[in-house]
Amino acid sequence: MLDRAGEAQPMLPARGLHAVQFYEADDFLAEEVADFLDEALRAGDAALLIATPEHRAAITRRLQGLGARKGMVGWYTGELIELDASETLERISRGGKPDALLFSQVIGPLISAASQGGKREVRAFGEMVALLCEQGRYEDALGLEALWNDLGRLLSFSLLCAYPMRLFADAEQAGAFRCVCSAHNRLLPSEETAASSDLSNPAMVIASLEQKNAALEADLARRRQAERMLRQREKELADFLENAAEGLHRVGPDGTILWANKAELDLLGYAAHEYVGRNIVDFHADRAAIEQTLTRLRKGETLYDQPATLRCKDGSLKHVRIHTNAYLENGELVYTRCFTRDITEQVRAQLALERSNQEREHLLRELEAANRAKDEFLAMLGHELRNPLSPIVTALQLMKMRGDARTLREQEVIGRQVDHLLRLVDDLLDVSRIARGKIDLRKEPVEIANVLAKAVEMASPLFEQHHHRLTIDVQPQGLRCVGDPVRLAQVVSNLLTNAARYTPPGGDVQLAAQRDGDEIVIRVKDNGNGIPPEMLPRLFDLFFQGHRNTEQVSGGLGLGLALVKNLVEQHGGSVSVHSDGPQRGSEFVVRLPVVDVPAADARPPRAPPPRPARETEPLRVLVVDDNVDAAEMLAHLLDADGHEVRVAHDPAGALAMIERFTPQLALLDIGLPAMDGYELGMKLRERISGAGCRLIALTGYGLASDRSRSAQAGFEAHLVKPIDPQRLLALVKKPPPAAPAARPARGRRQNRDRHS
Repeated sequence: MLDRAGEAQPMLPARGLHAVQFYEADDFLAEEVADFLDEALRAGDAALLIATPEHRAAITRRLQGLGARKGMVGWYTGELIELDASETLERISRGGKPDALLFSQVIGPLISAASQGGKREVRAFGEMVALLCEQGRYEDALGLEALWNDLGRLLSFSLLCAYPMRLFADAEQAGAFRCVCSAHNRLLPSEETAASSDLSNPAMVIASLEQKNAALEADLARRRQAERMLRQREKELADFLENAAEGLHRVGPDGTILWANKAELDLLGYAAHEYVGRNIVDFHADRAAIEQTLTRLRKGETLYDQPATLRCKDGSLKHVRIHTNAYLENGELVYTRCFTRDITEQVRAQLALERSNQEREHLLRELEAANRAKDEFLAMLGHELRNPLSPIVTALQLMKMRGDARTLREQEVIGRQVDHLLRLVDDLLDVSRIARGKIDLRKEPVEIANVLAKAVEMASPLFEQHHHRLTIDVQPQGLRCVGDPVRLAQVVSNLLTNAARYTPPGGDVQLAAQRDGDEIVIRVKDNGNGIPPEMLPRLFDLFFQGHRNTEQVSGGLGLGLALVKNLVEQHGGSVSVHSDGPQRGSEFVVRLPVVDVPAADARPPRAPPPRPARETEPLRVLVVDDNVDAAEMLAHLLDADGHEVRVAHDPAGALAMIERFTPQLALLDIGLPAMDGYELGMKLRERISGAGCRLIALTGYGLASDRSRSAQAGFEAHLVKPIDPQRLLALVKKPPPAAPAARPARGRRQNRDRHS
């Protein structure tokens, strides 16, 4: 206690340890108090912590472990009792001063219960005296120290009090400092004083005792240092795990979450008290999967990249991969160690990619189906267009054969329009074949001059009709390439036809060909309507057409230039177009690779050998076609040529007719109802095998596969509608070939829906 002069009066300390810790910094105090209480907690004893909230938080954080096994409060086995210093001081005070009776009623039972009747050591830290000194009430603080000493004579416990050194910084507090020191039986200097203290030289008489004491102190210091290092490592490990970027958690054998670091909590959006202590199954979207994982962990398995889906606090889901293994003691699972990695974005990206691939595959299937439907439609459209053209061509030929001079102008118009329709049909079929890769180029060394001559011949009717002036600048020999002469002529003919269509009557068209390095350059230039700049990039697209005026209604379907591009590219060449704009004309340029072939090797087209003139015997001809007009016109044509003709419009009628009429030649439509032409031809030959019967196929299909099939079925010719009347009459007059062994045509059922 202090006398009136402020000098210290001696006080008798308690029987047990009553230490005082002076300190400069709060961190130092927290470390010292944690170490003081740590020994009791590790030993399974009791620790009483009476401190301010800030100091309690700092001290308990240092006492906190990485989690607890089931049934434990912390990593320690002892009991930690926490009280607030301000609240406790108020409970033991009366009239603003510590009261002996209240102190014994509050603190006494607390110490007694903690010691469990003397079975456990009790270590207490009290900060109430420091609060009184903070208020300048040093005498009340010393009075409280006396109450602690009185209690220490009744109960066994160790007490550590603490004062910040700043409370005794002035000389006027020196007496109070000495009283505080005398009230304790151990003084613990502040961190500043402990670092600067030194031993004085002892007398020889006590040298031995001092040496032993020094050795004990050194050993104690080493132990304390080792404990400090261990505690430091534990704190570093705790800090490392708590602040790791990867999510970490520990789970007990029953699935209870024992601890989780900040990254794990942030990942799912939970506070520690909302996550720790609950069962891990509650947070997994797939309950069966996590229960299976726990079962495997109980067996001691280590799992890598285990997929899982976790529920977040906001209701969303996180896709994660977990690395986890178990800590076992005596074969029993104590806890599991789990690392959680967020792969939500990767999973979403993968799902988006899979959806995109599925949509792409679906679109590709739709496009393929649409493309097949388009090709089938084009083929069927071309086929169906040939049907009405066939009787028109035949009727026109009959009119010419009859020499009706009154309809010459009409015949010319019909012939010109039929030729135009035939070109459209051929373009449609060529586009379909090229799109399906079915076109077959018959390449051979060719002279470009011959190709251009054929092209001019093909396009000349349109030039004559429009009164165009065509200028040709092509050397007759020396420009050779390897290609299909028919298809190359078609390329140039399409370009010439295009120029004629878009050049006003009386305009000029130029056709030129020359060699440029390793290429043959073919130019078709006109002074016609020209091409707007915005149309140039799309001019070679399928079905693309520019704006037409009323004079260009016969401009086509937008197929010709697409065919040109495809055919030129299949010959290893290129095609381009240039125009200075509307009414400025246009120029198309085709480039083909040159091949240097000696003149002797360049095979000129061989003229067919002349056929000996002979008289033709009239034939008995059977015409079978379900197109009534086509059949009738064909019958009239053959009748005018002197042949005896019978007509049937279905297979049943044809088979019935041969009972009274035995044909020498049968012209059979392939796409007949109920029975196709292949099967009808086989039945005709079976029934009139003795007399023999030549077969000629009539059809709207002209692919190589169609021609091969008709040949295998015993047909000597395969005519594609509309039929060239002159060619048909020439075939009829041919002598009959050696009778082939006709094989039954296969696939009749599959072709029943094809109409010629």
